[in-house]
Amino acid sequence: MKLINGPLNNQLLSKILSENIDQCTRVRAAIAYANKDNFHLFEACCRSLVPLEFYGRYDHTVPIDPEVLRWFLDMASPNYECRLVPDILHSKVIWWIDSGVYIGSANLSFRAWFHNIETGVYLTHEELVNNGMESELVQFFEDLQDRSYPLNEEIYKEQFALKNLMKDFETRAYQAGESFDKKRRLPKQQGLSTVVDKKKSGDQRFKAFEKDWNETLQIMRGIANRISDSSARPKWVDDSVPKGVQADQFLHAYYYNIVKEGHRHPYEEHFRKNSVNPELALQQILQWWTDADFDHSFEERTIYEWSARLRELLAKDSLLSLNGNEFVDLCSRVHAIRDHATKQGNVFLGLPDAPQPADVKIEHFARWLWRQRSKQGKSPLDLLHYVIWGSGDIAHRLWKAIRDDDWIIPHIGLSTLGEVIGWARPNNYPPRNMRTSKGLRALGYNVKIGL
Repeated sequence: MKLINGPLNNQLLSKILSENIDQCTRVRAAIAYANKDNFHLFEACCRSLVPLEFYGRYDHTVPIDPEVLRWFLDMASPNYECRLVPDILHSKVIWWIDSGVYIGSANLSFRAWFHNIETGVYLTHEELVNNGMESELVQFFEDLQDRSYPLNEEIYKEQFALKNLMKDFETRAYQAGESFDKKRRLPKQQGLSTVVDKKKSGDQRFKAFEKDWNETLQIMRGIANRISDSSARPKWVDDSVPKGVQADQFLHAYYYNIVKEGHRHPYEEHFRKNSVNPELALQQILQWWTDADFDHSFEERTIYEWSARLRELLAKDSLLSLNGNEFVDLCSRVHAIRDHATKQGNVFLGLPDAPQPADVKIEHFARWLWRQRSKQGKSPLDLLHYVIWGSGDIAHRLWKAIRDDDWIIPHIGLSTLGEVIGWARPNNYPPRNMRTSKGLRALGYNVKIGL
């Protein structure tokens, strides 16, 4: 955790932005006021090809400068979304998802970022998860979603005209407010005494999640069928390998050999190119996979060693009886867990404050995770067994696992759960983690990244 006091302690938001932008999967920001003199956040997202979801205030004082509104309209991209909250938004939050969050007093202006006395805190992703704040941030932005409206051309014109009328704002504020309320584009909100129907909005979000899960699952099944055909399968992949495993490793090889560029993950750039014709992109990558002119030793190890061992550990009759060492073995073979574990701080893992090998961090993290419980006392094994082998619709079980206090265990998220389902039941559910989704998006499929 850091105290962000700008020039007072030399902790500038511009520095926090540069440290997080290439480490996050997307940005969600709720900042009441935005001036035309500070495009740092928007331009950084654009340079790094990071999707942005921005919430600003809407009222007769023109809280979001029309030039900012114009920027979003001119981008004309679903990856850069601007939504406006009438009258009651006053927050200043920037969430670099999977990296960290700023919560403080600074609006999106040059003075706030570089000159004013502002106060806020920055928390890492690790701190958010450990304190249970990640789920609260998700809920916060979902509540904003319920109370917000998408920017359109008519709102821009209204706010642009208002700004021109407000050059003598001090003497005309009252009249401007009265006039605005008579013909405003968005309905007035009276504050949080008007409570959103949580059950209704929760049901709507589940339906959206279920739709995304099932549509992406069908895409994965289609790729699995094509990749396992004898005409597309590389010579080093045996026909006994489950289709879902083959699809997962096809996407793994594609992402790390073709999409990823050093520390950059420009999957959005590939999406813009390939979304015009995803089928053509898939055919080209299928041919690349079939020719296998790349180092596929990692994929071979996953296919022939790790996936077989994971099926054994995650089997319905054995999962609940695993001991601590077997659980560590399981975690060490799940890519989402490995990736998450290596991002945890040494102090949190009980390790010396010095660089540690990845496998050491993974083992310490797995042993820590083994001891965790949900608020209702469910263990990690209970959670995995419920999601993989429970009754009813699998999308519903996944939703409960990440939203219901009966099941939520910190550090076991959707990426991990989607992957282990696939390792346990690869013929029905190809493994799906964050990297899988990025690979599909890079191929041109309009899938969501994260929640």
